[in-house]
Amino acid sequence: MAALPDPTDQLTGDDRAIFDRMASVRAHAEGRPQLGEVYVRMFNNPAVAGKVGALGEHLRFHGTLPDDVRELVILRYATRLGSGYEWSHHQRPAALAGISADTIAELTAGEIPAALPDASRAVLAAVDAVTANRSIPQETQDRIVAAHGLAGVVELVVLCGLYATMSYMVFAFDIPIEDGLPTPPDPLR
Repeated sequence: MAALPDPTDQLTGDDRAIFDRMASVRAHAEGRPQLGEVYVRMFNNPAVAGKVGALGEHLRFHGTLPDDVRELVILRYATRLGSGYEWSHHQRPAALAGISADTIAELTAGEIPAALPDASRAVLAAVDAVTANRSIPQETQDRIVAAHGLAGVVELVVLCGLYATMSYMVFAFDIPIEDGLPTPPDPLR
């Protein structure tokens, strides 16, 4: 196990202020009393944690993509990458964004739910292309741009990049899923 220590007791000054702000913003939005362990462990490099946290905050709370589309992207990415940590962390936000349990189950099974609007199916196909290290097909990109603009398609790819970073932290440092979160299905553990 290549676990990282919890550095939060040693944070001071600006680093402590960044940590406290990130914890407050996410606790309010997620209904959880603490910052997720992936961010806690990332604070072994406070400057990086602050920048990654700022990007995550922007995409999550001030982004172009609607909440449901953003959560579809994250759940699809987590499923494709096998990141049970992110899958667990985004069950509640997905439900709050109006994504049904049936849709989440279909996504988790690797399907593109037929009941989703065309633009959402295009978004999932784009995530599949990104996770396969392939170009997004022009027709798929056109469908996304029609629904969310060029800013939306760029945001989708950056969102995948952010969750790649988060997932790599989880995988590299054996960061466990916190108590009280849903247990991911076996393929995502």
